[in-house]
Amino acid sequence: MKKTLVAAAVAAVVAAPAVSFADVSISGNVIQEFVSDGDDTGTKADGLESAAAVDLVFQVSEDLGNGMSAFAKIHQMSDNGAGDQGPADQIVGLKGDFGTLVMGRMEDFSESKVSALASTDSSDALSIETNRGFKTGRTEGGLAYVSPSFNGLTFGVAGYALPNGQGSATVTTITTTTGLSGAYSATAQTQMSVSGSTATLTNQNPTANVAGATGNFDATDIMIEYANGPLTVRVARENIDANALNSSENVDQTTTTMGASYKFGDITVNAVHYDVENGKGKAANDADGYFIGAKMAMGANTFGIGYMEETDLNTSGDVVANGSGQEDDKNWMFSVDHALSKRTSITAAYESNDDGTAGTADNDRWAVGVKHVF
Repeated sequence: MKKTLVAAAVAAVVAAPAVSFADVSISGNVIQEFVSDGDDTGTKADGLESAAAVDLVFQVSEDLGNGMSAFAKIHQMSDNGAGDQGPADQIVGLKGDFGTLVMGRMEDFSESKVSALASTDSSDALSIETNRGFKTGRTEGGLAYVSPSFNGLTFGVAGYALPNGQGSATVTTITTTTGLSGAYSATAQTQMSVSGSTATLTNQNPTANVAGATGNFDATDIMIEYANGPLTVRVARENIDANALNSSENVDQTTTTMGASYKFGDITVNAVHYDVENGKGKAANDADGYFIGAKMAMGANTFGIGYMEETDLNTSGDVVANGSGQEDDKNWMFSVDHALSKRTSITAAYESNDDGTAGTADNDRWAVGVKHVF
């Protein structure tokens, strides 16, 4: 009798928090991979490198009644091998018969909905996702609406308040014959420093510090999705205002992305195509590319293969002008995931990178690791 009362009391204490926090879920993963990089130039020396990744996701939901609910998500991630934590998605929103309204730090439709279809590999460290040069990435101030499904057809619209940019100051070096040393202010925006026989004049150019400040939304995005059984098709078009790009050419960047996924049995085939006009606000940065790949489940193993080809970019991220020997970048990747359980698996992947820049060495990489999700 005494044991029964004690057990009941303990059960009541343990169960109480579960009731209070029933609308909170915690998930994530821990991945440790070792990568061999075949590029022995610069800082990318041959040999094994650590590639650790940790994702921690908190999700909250609340029933508001009348078919409406509120939700929020905080996603912290570390995937640079140094253990540094940084924010991924940080959103809050409302959901109901009217659709879904989301606000906060988030990826655009082009990345989160369309380009995401290009992921067929099991590795976190290696990837051949499309449009590596002109992505918007995550923005702190996003506002997105996604409609309910109309017989498989869904549409979304979004606006993003990008961080205000700041242009580089204009620096002019003047040689003098003075022996003075000090700092002088010519105007509110101009600073001069003199050391020995060299004077440096720095013009801060106040017009370079207001990029994006004149627009309500610096970027806008629309997306249409059709999902019916094994077929999913998505199209997105995003426009980034020239003011947010801090480019002297004053042109908008426009990205059009199309993707499709089809599943038959244990095989899923994916394809993505993108086209960028005026990348970074520069007319010469017109780029495009495509990805095609497949995943196949076979018992405890999942095999993935993918091929990508896209416009070659230089080290500054700009489109390389066509010339002798110039070709597009070509990447292909093969991976396997062997499940030890529903949460733990061993992964292995191989990536081949054919750099299109004339005279640039190609790079082959492989990675092995262990992944645990919770």
